[in-house]
Amino acid sequence: MFNKPPLFSIVIANYNGGKFIEQAIQSILSQSNPDFELIIVDGGSTDNSVEIIKKYQHKLAWWISEKDSGQSNAFNKGFAKAKGEFYFWVNSDDLLLPKSLEYAKNAIHKYPDFKWFCANTIFITNKNEIIKCSRGPGWHDFAIENGPIYVFGPTSIFHKELFDETGGFNDELHYTMDTDLWMRFKNNNYKFKRIDRYFWSFRIHKFSKTSHSFSGSPNENFRKEQILISKRNNHPYTRVGYYLQNILKIIGGTYLLAKYDTMQLKGKQINEITSTL
Repeated sequence: MFNKPPLFSIVIANYNGGKFIEQAIQSILSQSNPDFELIIVDGGSTDNSVEIIKKYQHKLAWWISEKDSGQSNAFNKGFAKAKGEFYFWVNSDDLLLPKSLEYAKNAIHKYPDFKWFCANTIFITNKNEIIKCSRGPGWHDFAIENGPIYVFGPTSIFHKELFDETGGFNDELHYTMDTDLWMRFKNNNYKFKRIDRYFWSFRIHKFSKTSHSFSGSPNENFRKEQILISKRNNHPYTRVGYYLQNILKIIGGTYLLAKYDTMQLKGKQINEITSTL
């Protein structure tokens, strides 16, 4: 499919996501930068997912549909087949926003000393209506060491060396496998570079596994995993670290910019405004 290895390897992990997966696939295949491969790992779906995947199989680097132990296992399986230099993933019910890969490629060339990049997030409904915009702060050693790591899963682009060096995703984790990975990146002395663009549309809906985590009232199993990975990675969440992260968002202007973006875009269809991002 490629004369040389692609810059990006993108994995979609799916299980019974037939309602949204075609939109996710199209959001990747329509990227302005074609220097990527797309891999889909389906967990043995019983809905119309496989039928949709087969519709696009001639454009995929690899895909499979078989029972697995969960999302972490699916990601590991997909990235084991990856040939790209940088890894990226998209949930099957979410969207990769236009020009994301173009902006990512530009950042990689502009900051060759970095092997980990992250961008910003727009939250949408199951009808593609914008709920809110979220911009994260840049890297600050003390804030990162003592508070949350403001990196949302599919906004993160990381070199394959980081993934291989840290052992990939922990198959035992159901909710916090991405945060656990970020903590291990940090423990291996890697820092991210913030790309001040929106890359990811996260869809909030009742069947989403992690929508509750953004509600302010995450479920008990999510909380237990948070405590577990915090202890395993020696990464405490302190009030000082949490408040400092938010202060950095205010001082750096990202909080106010996100508020402004939300005021301008809330209620609009995501495909109507992507040209302005």
